[in-house]
Amino acid sequence: MEVSEIADRYNQLAETEAPRLLPNGHRSGNYWMASGIADTGRSASLAVYLKGPAVGHWQDHGNAASRDEEKGDLLDLLRLTQHGGDMRAALAEAKSVLGIEDDFRPGQRTELSPEERERRAREAQERARAQEERLAAERAKKAGNAKRLYLHGVPIVGTGAEQYLLGRQIPALPGAKPWPGSLRFVEAITYKPLGIKTPAMLGAVFTAEGEQIGTHRTFLAQRDGAWRKIDHEPAKMMLGNKAGGFIPIHQGSSGKSMRDMPEGEPVYITEGIEDALCVRGLRPDKRIVAAIDLGNIGALILPERVRELVIVADRDQGEKAQAALERAIAAQQARGLRVQLVMPPATVGGQAIKDINDWVRAARGEAA
Repeated sequence: MEVSEIADRYNQLAETEAPRLLPNGHRSGNYWMASGIADTGRSASLAVYLKGPAVGHWQDHGNAASRDEEKGDLLDLLRLTQHGGDMRAALAEAKSVLGIEDDFRPGQRTELSPEERERRAREAQERARAQEERLAAERAKKAGNAKRLYLHGVPIVGTGAEQYLLGRQIPALPGAKPWPGSLRFVEAITYKPLGIKTPAMLGAVFTAEGEQIGTHRTFLAQRDGAWRKIDHEPAKMMLGNKAGGFIPIHQGSSGKSMRDMPEGEPVYITEGIEDALCVRGLRPDKRIVAAIDLGNIGALILPERVRELVIVADRDQGEKAQAALERAIAAQQARGLRVQLVMPPATVGGQAIKDINDWVRAARGEAA
């Protein structure tokens, strides 16, 4: 039996294996949420699909993990959490769990007839085709659900979302459009980790061609008379898809969509919505988008007319965060873009600064 077939079978055991491999996680709907490969229990950035076409597959959205720890299937999760990255040992355990007994060993040369090789190749191609069809259908379904949620929201002027942003010292622009049309507000949607209804700020995620593929949610609550992020992790979650997409924040001086933007116009990009809005306040003549997270900066697909990307990065500490940023830069440079990197100062008045929003708030004398 080939590795791909073992992996396919093992993925089907996600509902029992994910909790075993990541015991400090918790179930949230059709996902097993954990803090990453290290499984410290301090966050919920890693999500494992427990059902559906992508069952067994996982992705870490928040830990700026090393390349082989960002995403994979259940066999990869077994390899990384239980066997220190050793695929041979992971395969042996997966086969034991599945009750598979055969003579196959990784790296062992196996003599097959031409007919058997052809048969196996056809079966592998058919499995891959069927899986891609299932995933495409699932992506389309998620995108539809995400768009319906976004359309259910209202413009954020006069809502809790506006109060949340103003409370973070993020300014509205003067004129008829103080906030991006990509942002909306809903009074109550389900926050699955706590099983409650809560308000949320919505951010529509688009491709460069203008197709909405997802909706980002920032869950909010009123505490001490002020609007803040909900006091529980994760306070921000995606509905639908985000890979290669972005939340459009500002069209800059051209006032045109990404699809119709002028040749050579630079694009400014941040991780979060709040930072992108801060950049808008500082540089209202620039085109600005939010990538949602660091990994998606590298995945962002821009129109061919874009020549320059300015990454306004968080000042994250640690080797993993730095490596993830370097990969994002390299990915965009490989697409032929000139990439500039902008970061806030490390400290302001002795106060540590993490991102542009921290910088703005510290400059105005507010503790971040």
